[in-house]
Amino acid sequence: MAPPAMAAESEGSVPAPTRAFTPRTAVAFYADVQRASKSAIWSAITNKAAPLVEQLQALQRAQMSSLPTPQGLPEFQGTDLAEIAIAVEGEKILSDLHAERFDPNSGFIVVARLTRTVDMEKLIQQGLEAIEKEKPGMRGPIEKSRRRVGAAELFDLSTEALIGHKLPFTVSVALGPGKDGTIVAIGRSENLQAFLAGKTEGKLRGQVNDQLSRRGQMWLYLPVPQDVAKSLGSGGGSNANPMLAGLAQSIDNVREVSLILSFGSSQIDFALDFGCADGAAAGQLSQGLQGLLGMIQIGAQQNPASAPPFIGKIKAAAEGATFRLTTAFTMRDFDLAFKNANRGVTAAGPRAAPPAPKPEAAPAPAPSLPPVEVEFVQFSSEEQESLRPAKLRVQNRSSRPVKELKLTFTYLDEAGRNLGQWTRNHSGLTADTLVGGGTTGIVDCLAFNVPAGAKKLTVTLHEVTFTDGEKWSGN
Repeated sequence: MAPPAMAAESEGSVPAPTRAFTPRTAVAFYADVQRASKSAIWSAITNKAAPLVEQLQALQRAQMSSLPTPQGLPEFQGTDLAEIAIAVEGEKILSDLHAERFDPNSGFIVVARLTRTVDMEKLIQQGLEAIEKEKPGMRGPIEKSRRRVGAAELFDLSTEALIGHKLPFTVSVALGPGKDGTIVAIGRSENLQAFLAGKTEGKLRGQVNDQLSRRGQMWLYLPVPQDVAKSLGSGGGSNANPMLAGLAQSIDNVREVSLILSFGSSQIDFALDFGCADGAAAGQLSQGLQGLLGMIQIGAQQNPASAPPFIGKIKAAAEGATFRLTTAFTMRDFDLAFKNANRGVTAAGPRAAPPAPKPEAAPAPAPSLPPVEVEFVQFSSEEQESLRPAKLRVQNRSSRPVKELKLTFTYLDEAGRNLGQWTRNHSGLTADTLVGGGTTGIVDCLAFNVPAGAKKLTVTLHEVTFTDGEKWSGN
């Protein structure tokens, strides 16, 4: 039963996503996107991935131009996602999914928190209109099922009409105000109503909850069904490598798996835990994987140019009945991954159409002095990495504090030769205000895609966003 304080809070707002978990949860996933996105490594990855994402989207549009476009919800955007929690009940859920069947006693709930508060009624009507356009005739039954549970509006869905499969339970969707934004949830109606009423504990079984809740902004927990473990553990035949055969047999004793990601300033810490039947089983698994890991790392040392750096950072050890494997991903790992991905997208992409002729531009107005001037001071590190901290001098000529700047960095070598460019938005890493009104300050800024040999850079200012939301745009 929820504590009285939580129950009282749920009367005026929908519970937070973390409250979706219970000791009956068999599979759990949680992501604190809002907290992770404040890390420097997150910004580096998203900026590095932006050109690739644009290429993939263009390729997808070209390949699917003849297909109808699904209706979206203007009030909801992917960048609004702050938190998401997925809780699945049913000890045999993985086996059921493999067999394409669902146990009537199983259930699930997905809860997401948006970073901003939206007009709830407007969002509901947009959702109903989108469903009616995709599935004519469905709006009426969904609208009739509308009811209030706690602080949320609840609707029943016809899964057979939506996805073509009938589930052995009713699926509902709910929307309501949360403590810090808007809550959107979907799941088995009984599970969802219990969550909305504040009856879910927000805790996983036993020590699993403590192990996961203290580590990382994103994590996944799932049990390993015995039939799945045995099928994986049966890979050691009489002709198999003795080391691999022993490893395959030890997997038979794995009972649960947990994955944890923690986003920091320059790396993502990765931990993979295997909960085993006992300490002896964890030791056996450790022995088998240590040997395999040693072979992989020796191979990486022999070919360092193409081997991702995270391989050399992998550590593995048994702690009680748990076998833990850890490593860290840095921008060098992502540089290599994006480089390979870009090659694949470029090879698969269609030929670009010639650009349409631009209309004759009207005479430009007389140039005026921008409200902010930005000047490069120095790199904070001499290490030859594509992600490098830099110091910038920002002079704010206006009386309003600045929140964000859109800049282009042009990287130069010692002789002043152009080595490349990078354009993205820059904001304060620890505060909402980058520089105050009418002041000049030195700010730390991460420079991305820095070529080897870059010694300095020039800065071009494109856009200024003030803390009041107003923007100034230049070239």
